[in-house]
Amino acid sequence: MPLVTLIIPVYNAERYLRRCLDSVAAQTFTDMEVLLMNDGSTDGSLAICKEYEERDLRFHTIDKENSGVSNTRNIAMKLARGMYLQFLDSDDWITPDATESLVRAAVEDDCDLVIADFYRVNGKHYVEKKHIKKKDVMSREEFAMEMADDPADYYYGVMWNKLYRRSIIEEHELRCDASMNWCEDFLFNLQFIRHGQRFRALQKPIYYYMKRKGSLVATESVSVDAVKLKFELLEKYKDLYQSMGLYEEHKLKINSYILAVAKDGAAGRMYPRSKKLSPDDVIKEADALGYQHVEHTFEPVFDEHSKVLILGSFPSVKSREEGFYYGHPQNRFWRLLARLTEEEIPETIEEKKTLLLKHQIAIWDVVHSCDIVGSSDSSIKNVVPCELEKVLSSSPIRQIYANGGKAWQLYHRYCEKETGREAVKLPSTSPANAIFTLDRLTAVWGEELFGKQNTK
Repeated sequence: MPLVTLIIPVYNAERYLRRCLDSVAAQTFTDMEVLLMNDGSTDGSLAICKEYEERDLRFHTIDKENSGVSNTRNIAMKLARGMYLQFLDSDDWITPDATESLVRAAVEDDCDLVIADFYRVNGKHYVEKKHIKKKDVMSREEFAMEMADDPADYYYGVMWNKLYRRSIIEEHELRCDASMNWCEDFLFNLQFIRHGQRFRALQKPIYYYMKRKGSLVATESVSVDAVKLKFELLEKYKDLYQSMGLYEEHKLKINSYILAVAKDGAAGRMYPRSKKLSPDDVIKEADALGYQHVEHTFEPVFDEHSKVLILGSFPSVKSREEGFYYGHPQNRFWRLLARLTEEEIPETIEEKKTLLLKHQIAIWDVVHSCDIVGSSDSSIKNVVPCELEKVLSSSPIRQIYANGGKAWQLYHRYCEKETGREAVKLPSTSPANAIFTLDRLTAVWGEELFGKQNTK
């Protein structure tokens, strides 16, 4: 039987999961089992879990239908065999000595719960979050009074900076409340504290926690549901202190819980100043707005006769699906070029390439890869530009044109210094640019590209 069971709920964590699992594989403590609880992920998370399972005998993948983090943890707690339970979120990671530090304190002092400091990560930087300064073993009452100083602090509320004695969880059938989607960790901890006898705090950070945009913590102060739930939790919180005979003497402090705002480390006691993460630990954020990291997958169109280069910003979802430029049926680009060149509107990719090369036009995009929400140009960030020299060094390009203001802006920011050439901004052919009818586009583009007015 392993001494520790480490439980990791996994849901669509492909972007961060390897960092998380690498930190577990690198633990100095080895007498453990790791339960990778895949909660119905629709990305590549399950494959990554199985990869680590094949690599390390301590890792075990459990694939299940999506039911939320609380239910997933409950299933894992039933499967766990360790004397102690440790929890880790799949987008966070732990220090190499995290488990060893927690276990040493638990075993040496026969503790039911060990709590530790953590790091709050923001982008490339992190700060240390502390609270309890006592180094000796604490009774339930002593630990509860420490918590009363700041009960809404993540230090007390979460499950991931703690080590729990599993026998207490099993004896009292403690589980996470799957009906809650906020403060379920804190409720679990309140239940555990009622039955624990010996507590210990580590004055060292063992966990890297990353807060996500749009989290419930960030919106707590304006959420009606959160306020309602907090009053319900207050009753359970008060009940803990009443069970220990501490409520009457400290009821003002205890009742102040209702006014406390959840602190995840962005506020409170921060030691020391912000530090910079190792480059190996930095992963660009794909936040809750729906960002995806996408790479350009099709080549520019040009040859040795191309005289103008037309640059878009980045292919739309429809274009990426079709594997070619301006694939959205409402985009006017191909209709516009057909009108300007007095050709038939091209339908196939080969027809489009033929039209371009026949009239000495090259096309490409400014961005090679980026984080983007769907087809939204305005959401583009973390840009890696295309290497435009590939076209410019092989073709007698006399002028570079940007198809729309965003393409021009991106070119000016990321490419102009490299090419040493300015781009001319043309009105976008996107359907979103409804103020420019096809006739108006024809007039402006025709004058720039061919020096003629053409509105037929």
